[in-house]
Amino acid sequence: MSTSTGTKSGAAAAVAAALAVLLVVVAVVVLFARPDDMCALPGAGAPGAPVPAGTHVKPTDPAATTLTSGFGPRWGTNHNGVDFAGPIGTPIYAFTDGTVREAGPASGFGNWIILDHQIDGKTYSTVYGHMRGDGVLVSAGQHVTAGQEIGLIGNAGESTGPHLHFEVWDGGRLPDGAGTALDPASWVDAAVAPGIAPPPPAPGAAGTGSGTGGLGDKQLSLAEQTVAIGEAMGIPERGIVVALATASRESTFQLYASSNVPDSLNYPHDAVGSDHLSVNQFQQQATIWGDTATLMNPATANRLFYEHLLAVPGWESMPVTVAAQTVQGSDLPEAYAEHEPLARTLYDRFKGAGKDLSAADRAALAGAATAATVGSGAVDTECADAASNPNGPTFTPGGPFGANVIAAAMAWLGTPYAWGGGNTDGPTNGISDGGGAGDANGDTGKVGFDCSGLTLYAVFHASGGAISLPHFTGDTSNAGQLYDPRGQEIPLEQKKPGDLIYFGSGGNTHHVGIYYGVSGGTEMLLNAPQSGDVVSIMPLSGWSGEDMYVRRFG
Repeated sequence: MSTSTGTKSGAAAAVAAALAVLLVVVAVVVLFARPDDMCALPGAGAPGAPVPAGTHVKPTDPAATTLTSGFGPRWGTNHNGVDFAGPIGTPIYAFTDGTVREAGPASGFGNWIILDHQIDGKTYSTVYGHMRGDGVLVSAGQHVTAGQEIGLIGNAGESTGPHLHFEVWDGGRLPDGAGTALDPASWVDAAVAPGIAPPPPAPGAAGTGSGTGGLGDKQLSLAEQTVAIGEAMGIPERGIVVALATASRESTFQLYASSNVPDSLNYPHDAVGSDHLSVNQFQQQATIWGDTATLMNPATANRLFYEHLLAVPGWESMPVTVAAQTVQGSDLPEAYAEHEPLARTLYDRFKGAGKDLSAADRAALAGAATAATVGSGAVDTECADAASNPNGPTFTPGGPFGANVIAAAMAWLGTPYAWGGGNTDGPTNGISDGGGAGDANGDTGKVGFDCSGLTLYAVFHASGGAISLPHFTGDTSNAGQLYDPRGQEIPLEQKKPGDLIYFGSGGNTHHVGIYYGVSGGTEMLLNAPQSGDVVSIMPLSGWSGEDMYVRRFG
């Protein structure tokens, strides 16, 4: 609790505290200089020096408020913040960019606002207390920027006069006991006053015009992973934007563990929450979305989100906020809308990341095949035999043939499409298609697969080299793969994961992919789709209206 009056504990304590502040302030200023804002400013770090926009802003206007109580021992307890007295209704400003963790009634505070901030991979919280109910201007889950007005000074709770009680916590304010209260004095001293524009960044300075909302490198990496996995799964741009807006709103691109899911604390995480059983960057609830190990892997968390999105009928035509809400079931259904602009900026920044999908993320996507439910039995997959080929398949001895077909192809998720590319050894240079889409997309300069190159590779390895298919889908004048006698003709309704599906009409085909099974209620196809794209998993419905011919090899 806090009040607007009080005294410091003595000259000796003040001197000691001042020395501690001198040690803290240098670290604090460096810590708060986000990678987006690394601008060389004369005197940066000195108390009161201007800092780049979005870094530090004083929580109240010094011209409108007075410091009345400092941090430290007071009245037999520890005062965990500093108090700024001012008239009721005086604006309160966000100290730095962050996400609203709590906003509303709180014991002792009357009402409070807690902002969580991710800085250099570490969580900090700022706390603002004693507002009246109508003085809380933000809501939980909302993203705010440095200097944004978030509240109004009040006199609610255990208070002896109108003031703002302001705290800074290393490690987060919630759950109770998660972090450590710091003396905010040096932080506030080093901040710019609200409404004062800092000097512009030096020409060419890092972060100029980045437009990424002050996200740090680790947060941007999590956003990039969402784009890469979406592209590898064949998710269209709109779906990836939905995922980015969701992660932005739910966690500000932080991987959350939960104090209510104790085993989640055993996995790498950026912050600790306490909202039901919600964990990870999407705040997916344990036991509902999956087991803790799956949910605390950001790659599989992305996969689960996309699978659930694909299962929403008509999501493609929904507003981004409605599609996100339908997947998430949030208590604040409109909260995703304000995150759409940032999501689109991040998509534009990381578009194409799927081609560089890591081996670990490929493995996480390969695990999705175990959820395939069509036909008899689950799909067992393996990938990445590092001893021979970093992207080559490793097979389970005696494993199902269809499972090994999927395993072989899954190892190359994110690999570029290249017209004419691919053989039994893996991806190869593309060839000219005579001025068609392949040439227009520069396929001759790419190393990758086309559709039949991927399937011939997968079947060859699944068969242990016994079946080498032609590099052509097949038609009535050229047998190709479709009419290869080693393939068993299967009725469409009896297809199983690992079967090949050829698309066309009248016995003439132009595309082939590997039936992946049902994921999130949607039938999926693993394939090299077209020039300009990458090896990915896509809804089978994308080929609706075409004749489908199923062949089972092995």
